[in-house]
Amino acid sequence: MGAALVLSAGALTACQPQSEAPVEAPATPSDAEREAALAAEQLAALGAAASPQQRAAYEGEFQASGGLDALGMGEGAWELRLLTDYAQFSRPGLGEDGGIPGERDYRERGMRVVAGAVTITIIQQACTASGLELPYVAHVIYEGVVYEGCARRGVNEGGETGGWASVLPDLLPAIDTCLARVESRPARVTFATPLGGGETSVRLREADGARRECITAGNQVTVFETLSDIDRRGTEGDPEFQRGASRPAAQTCRTAERAMARSGEQLGWLIRRSC
Repeated sequence: MGAALVLSAGALTACQPQSEAPVEAPATPSDAEREAALAAEQLAALGAAASPQQRAAYEGEFQASGGLDALGMGEGAWELRLLTDYAQFSRPGLGEDGGIPGERDYRERGMRVVAGAVTITIIQQACTASGLELPYVAHVIYEGVVYEGCARRGVNEGGETGGWASVLPDLLPAIDTCLARVESRPARVTFATPLGGGETSVRLREADGARRECITAGNQVTVFETLSDIDRRGTEGDPEFQRGASRPAAQTCRTAERAMARSGEQLGWLIRRSC
């Protein structure tokens, strides 16, 4: 009887479910690991090595900005200045980062470069920001996050991404009122700014080279006078704005990009310095 009890106990023990060995959860990838994976994906998407013609589109300095990360998450506004000898990535209130850029990797569909802790990709593709159509898309990888925005060639020394033209749609009523007064067409707006009290200052360069300052109040011109060659604002002339659908005539060291209304309508052209 005792033997039978011992056997039954042994059989019962054998039938009990064995506890499984604990399974370790996969480790959360570090920022560096995420950045490496994202950078590898981007590089593969850029294609093979660039031809000399393709490479030319990505040489020189660039300026970019955006407000969201590539997944549409609210990471706040950011700006990038990519110079030949330094790259600066800044987020208002969160500081700056960057460093000396390494060798640029030119590909058939874009360019990538690493500067300190920042990985930058520039792609020649139309991109709309603040009502303006810019010719490049920019991706910045920093601390495991991809920031996406719009870019253009050239850098404003003052550090402003859009300059006076960043609020072009708001200035357009005053600009149109002033353009109606010019005699030598097509004229270009070289600078515009609100003055307060309902007035707006618009600086113009007519087709014959004459420069004017036009001040409006409502839809009325209150001042329309000639400017001397030495009377210039710090950011005047970069960019210039030309109304109409027809692309401006090509100029050395100047690029023309469409200026768009917030509704998507084309307002005219922004002509920027490119060298």
